[in-house]
Amino acid sequence: MQEGPLKILLISPSSEDDIISRTVKDIPYMDSGAFFAPHALAAVAALTPPGHDVVLHDEHMRGPADKLIQEGSFDIIGVSLITNQLRRTLEIAEFIKGQDTAGCLVIGGIGTTNVMRKLKDLANVIFIGEAEETWPRFISDYLNGSYKKTYQQISKPDMEKTPMPRWDLIGVDIPKYGAVSVQTSRGCPHDCSFCDVIYTYGRKIRSKSTDQVISEIKALMNLDAKMIMIADDNFTANRPYAKTILRNLVDINNSLKMPLSFMSQVDITVAQDSELLELLADSNFFELQIGIESFEAESLEHMNKRQNLTLDIGGAIRKIQSYGIAVQSHLIIGSDADTTETFRKTADFVSEAHITHHSCHPLMAPPGTRLWYELKRQRRLVETDDRLKDQLDITSNIIPKNMTRVDMMEGMARYWETVTDVGHYLPRALGFINGITRRPRVKEPGLTALWSIRGMLFEVFKFYSTGVSKEDRKAFFTLLKTAARIGSYLVPKVIFLYTRYLMDRIRDTNSITIAREQAAWERNNPGSVTVLPAEVPLSVNFREHYKDIFKAAYQLVRQSVSSKEELYRIVLDAMIDYSDRFNDDIDAFNDMQRENIALSCERILSQPREPSKPDDAELSETPPFGFEREMLDALDHVKRYTEVMAAE
Repeated sequence: MQEGPLKILLISPSSEDDIISRTVKDIPYMDSGAFFAPHALAAVAALTPPGHDVVLHDEHMRGPADKLIQEGSFDIIGVSLITNQLRRTLEIAEFIKGQDTAGCLVIGGIGTTNVMRKLKDLANVIFIGEAEETWPRFISDYLNGSYKKTYQQISKPDMEKTPMPRWDLIGVDIPKYGAVSVQTSRGCPHDCSFCDVIYTYGRKIRSKSTDQVISEIKALMNLDAKMIMIADDNFTANRPYAKTILRNLVDINNSLKMPLSFMSQVDITVAQDSELLELLADSNFFELQIGIESFEAESLEHMNKRQNLTLDIGGAIRKIQSYGIAVQSHLIIGSDADTTETFRKTADFVSEAHITHHSCHPLMAPPGTRLWYELKRQRRLVETDDRLKDQLDITSNIIPKNMTRVDMMEGMARYWETVTDVGHYLPRALGFINGITRRPRVKEPGLTALWSIRGMLFEVFKFYSTGVSKEDRKAFFTLLKTAARIGSYLVPKVIFLYTRYLMDRIRDTNSITIAREQAAWERNNPGSVTVLPAEVPLSVNFREHYKDIFKAAYQLVRQSVSSKEELYRIVLDAMIDYSDRFNDDIDAFNDMQRENIALSCERILSQPREPSKPDDAELSETPPFGFEREMLDALDHVKRYTEVMAAE
C-alpha cells in the first residue's frame, strides 16, 4: 500500500515519421508542432482524484518524453495510444521497461484493443473503452497495492458527470495548437460496416449539458485557443441540442474582438436543415468533416452508409458550402462495388462538388467491425507486418473484390497525384468561393483585433510570396483576390483552406511513396501476403441472435444486483461463459438456449464478489436502448483479447 500523493505522467506519443507533425512543422506560420491538442490526456487528468501531481506531455509539441521519464521518478506513466502511433508507443514502453526507476506503465486509447499482442508483455495495465469510472478505480487500486492487468468500462458513463479537461496543465501551449477539442456528446446512431466508433462509445447519444459545453469553450477562449474542434462523432445527430449550443456560440462570438472559429464532424443530412446551416455559419464554423465515403449507391450499400442514400451527395455538399462552410470530405475506395475506374470517377466527383479539403484512402476493416467479420469469413483479410501497422490508411488490410491489392495501392497513388496537383485544386477552391450565396453573420474583427495578429499575417504573406512555388503563389493570391471582392470575412477562410490543402498535399506525397513501395513489394513477392483464417471469435449464429441472448441475460441478472455497473459486468462474465461453452451449438434461439443462458448467469451469480454500491441508475425490466449492442461489442473485445493471450 502506497501513502502520499502520486506522481503521474501522461504522454501523447509522436515520432519523427509522424506525417501530421511533419506537415504542421513544414508550414512556418502555423507556429506549432501539432494541429490538435491532446484531448484524451487532458480528460484523463481531470478524472484523477485531487491531491495527486499530474504532468501532461505532448510529444508533438514538446518532443520525446524519454528524459522526463528518466528524471521524473513517476509512480504511474500513462500513454494514450492511437493506431498510427503504435510504433512510438512500443518504443516508449520498451524504454520504460529498461529504466530501474520507471513507474507503472498504463496504456489506453482508441487503438488499444487491436494491438493486445504487442502490449501485453510491455504494459503493466491496459485500459479498454471510456475511463470515467475505471481510471479513478485504478488509482484507488494502485494505492491499495491491488491493481488489475486490465480495466474495461462496459456501461456508458453519464456525460453530465464528466469533469472539464485539465487544459490548464498545458495552458502555455494552447495558443500554438491549430485546434483544441471540446467533446459535447459520445455515440453515433449509425452503424457503418467499416467503423468501430460504436465499439467505444455505443449507438445511443450521450451528451453534456449546454452549460458544461459553454463553460469549456469559455475556458479555452480565456487560454487564447485559435480554433475549437467540436470533437463529436456526429455533432448534429441531436438537432435541437446542437442548435441550442450554436445559438450560444453566436452570442459568444459577437462579444469578442476576434471571433473564435470552429470545426466539427457531422453527417451529410445536415444539408436538409437550412436553420441548422445558418446557425453553423453564424457561429463561424470554417469546416465540417463529413463521411461521404462514396457517391455510388452500390458502394454505400456495401458499407451500410444508408444515411447517404437519402439525397444527392454532390448537391448536398454544394448547398452546405453555399453558407461559406467548407466540407472536408472523407472518401473510401475499395468496396465490393468499386473497380479501377472508381479512382478516376472519384477525382471527377471531387472537382464537380468543389471539395477543397478531403482525405481519400483505401477501404480497411478494423478488427471486430461488421466488415471485419464479413471479410474474415470470406478469407479476404491479410496479416500486416509491424512496418505497416501505422499505415493501414495507405496499404489496407483487405483483399478487394474487383481489383488486386496492387491495383488498389497503385490506383490510390495515381489518385493522390491527381487531386493534390495545384491545377486540380484551384478550380475546386474557386468554385467553393464563388458558390457562397449566404454570407455568415459573424462579427468582423476590427483594426485592434487585426493588429494583434499582425505577426501571423506577416508570416502568411511572406510564406506565400517567397516560400512556395510559382504555381502555389499564383493560386493563393488568385483565391485571395477573388475572396476579397466578395467580402473581407473570407480572407481568413482562404488562409485556412490553403493551409489545409498544403497539409493534404504533404500527407498525400508521403502516402504515394508508401503505397508504391508496398505495391512493388507485393508484386515482386507473390504469395508472401498472409491471408487470415476464416474463423471468427463469435459464431455467425451467436451474432444473429445476440439481441435475444443479451435480453434474456439482462432479465435473469437484474433481480440480483443493485447497480448498473454490476449488472453489466455480471452479464458480460455470464456471456463469456455461455459463448465459451455453447458458441458452436447455437442454431436457433429456443428454450434450450434460454436454459443454457440461465445456467451461465447462475454460475456467475453464485461466485463470490465484492458488494457493489447502489447507484442512481434505474434497472428497468427491459434493457435500456443500445444495451444489447454495447454488450456484444464488449464481449467481442474480450474474446479477441483472450485469443491473443492464448496465441502467445
